[in-house]
Amino acid sequence: MNERFEDLLAVYVLGGLSPEEEAGVEAYIAENPQAAAQLAEAYAAAALLPYAAPLLEPSPEAEAALFARVQADLVKTAVPVRQTAVSATPKIPTLWDQLRAFFSTPLVTGLSLATAVLLLIWGMSLNRQVQELDQNMQQLTADNSSLRTDFDALSGENLALTGRLTELQTANQTLDQQIDDLAQTNVDLVAANNRLQTDLADSQTYSASLEAQIAEIVASQPFASPQVFAVTVPGTEEQPEASAQLVVDPEANTAMLIVDGMPELPDGSVYQVLLIRGTEHETAETFRVDTQGEGVLLVHSTQPLRSFDAVGVSIEPEGGSVQRTGDIVLLGSLVN
Repeated sequence: MNERFEDLLAVYVLGGLSPEEEAGVEAYIAENPQAAAQLAEAYAAAALLPYAAPLLEPSPEAEAALFARVQADLVKTAVPVRQTAVSATPKIPTLWDQLRAFFSTPLVTGLSLATAVLLLIWGMSLNRQVQELDQNMQQLTADNSSLRTDFDALSGENLALTGRLTELQTANQTLDQQIDDLAQTNVDLVAANNRLQTDLADSQTYSASLEAQIAEIVASQPFASPQVFAVTVPGTEEQPEASAQLVVDPEANTAMLIVDGMPELPDGSVYQVLLIRGTEHETAETFRVDTQGEGVLLVHSTQPLRSFDAVGVSIEPEGGSVQRTGDIVLLGSLVN
């Protein structure tokens, strides 16, 4: 907008321009629709000027003149005048006429044209500021709505993330528990492995000792006959897990018994070998087994082993018995 036009517009509304300047302003308004809108704002601001001017006390001369005019009007209305009725539409005063009438009243007499122009320009500026503030308010309202939408979306995402975080924390706790369980299982496995290693070492030690015993027995050459054979002596109902191998020289009075899976006996009890012939039997050596339930011993007889039908092992009191008194836990045939 042309700044010079804005200055002229305020004076134009107040009727303070020359005819040439008025023509220039009207031509500018005709060519610029935006100027026409600003002209309407200027008229609206000018309509508020009466409310901005202070009330003035009329001078005695003006008051006398006013009452004289009122008296003259009363005299005129008192004399009836017959006139021919003329059909005419009463003229409605325009805003321009109202402004001219306003500025011709004594109320505005104390106001200078410059002050009125300044007030009009100030009113137009305030009007533009109000419009700008309204536009800013609308923009802020739109921005607030957009921010609210974004906030709602972020709130939804936050709730989803919170739920996911809770799930992950629960899963993490489950994993921690599983790790603790696995760690305990690993500790138990290490302990079991250590025990197995110890048992294996003990077993290897015992196996070496047993092999040494067997080697010692074999080295003593108790079996001179080439007819040596071995028989299996299984466990009875008393000890079904027990078993033995008896290496027999039928022409000799000596045999080698190797037992396995036999439980250790309490103090005061021993295992004793039985050499059986028909309904009779002959008792032989007594022995104990180690912690593994194993043992090796030489069995001696007063007669060649081919004269006996079977071999057995019973549980007897410490020192053995001439005749069997306890349960038979191993029993096998010597017939080859």
